[in-house]
Amino acid sequence: MDDLNISIGNLGNYSLLEGCLRSIYAEDEPGFRFTVSVIYNAPAGAGTDRLIERDFPQVKLIRRAGPLGYCATHNVVLNAADSRYVLVLDDDTIIPKGALPRIVAFMDRHPDVGIAGCKTLNVDGSFQRTFGLVPSLRSELVNAFRPDSFWPDRLYEDVSSVREVQWLNGSFMLVRREALQAVGGLDEHYYTYVCEPDWCFRMHKAGFKVIYLPDVEIVHVGGEHSINNKMKGTNRLNLVRYHVNRFYFFRKHYGAVPTLLLRPIMIAGTMARAVLYARLYLLKPELRDVARAKLKAYADVVRLSLSPRPWVLPARLQRSTAP
Repeated sequence: MDDLNISIGNLGNYSLLEGCLRSIYAEDEPGFRFTVSVIYNAPAGAGTDRLIERDFPQVKLIRRAGPLGYCATHNVVLNAADSRYVLVLDDDTIIPKGALPRIVAFMDRHPDVGIAGCKTLNVDGSFQRTFGLVPSLRSELVNAFRPDSFWPDRLYEDVSSVREVQWLNGSFMLVRREALQAVGGLDEHYYTYVCEPDWCFRMHKAGFKVIYLPDVEIVHVGGEHSINNKMKGTNRLNLVRYHVNRFYFFRKHYGAVPTLLLRPIMIAGTMARAVLYARLYLLKPELRDVARAKLKAYADVVRLSLSPRPWVLPARLQRSTAP
């Protein structure tokens, strides 16, 4: 049995994937056994699959029609894993030599840990925030009027100590086989967004710890890997999906009353942001395309929050929201 199966999704961006794979295969720890699985769901004719086969014949290349979304992509490997651990990894990461054996050794010493993440650096060496707060009525209320409430500064006052966290970013999540068997893979209803808090929350409920381990470092480009839409920040449909998934998280984990209370909070936050972007539209002509997309998305979110089932993506949007 391998120590590790590494799951990497790819939508055709070979330049980033190549750097990631070269860094992984530089690992030469004696006795450390791993497999790399690349789930490839690029458009027909992209040709990246041929480059992978040419340059990395040791990769297990899994072709799937796509795009599948983040959750379904990694579930291809998670649902069939026969290794002691599985690493969910973005293809825009660089893994230094020794990092993978070190985090596996940590997991071996701590059988109560279900998922572990690591210290993540930006390309310039600065710290990248990769753990945060699980959505709750309190965090949603704060978020309505203060952006980034799920990533408050107080969480990062000490990033040099091993600590239990609420959830980890999906760029690097090492999951124990037993924990995966206990809670299952990623919930594909999310497609992407909020799926990592959901997975980690389920781990907590099953009695496993979710750990940030600063002794292991990686580099993550962030926002450039092939699963992401490069218009993620302004894409109207992706913004709607993000709100849908938060409603779904509440309904799934908290029940009817908290989900009902989330509706006015979501509307209040949406209206507050709409006012800001309306001003931007009026005062900054060069940013009107961005502001217009945001305003249309916020109108969709208000309608969604008033709908009978706000945790379900509207049918008219379902075919166009793949990142």
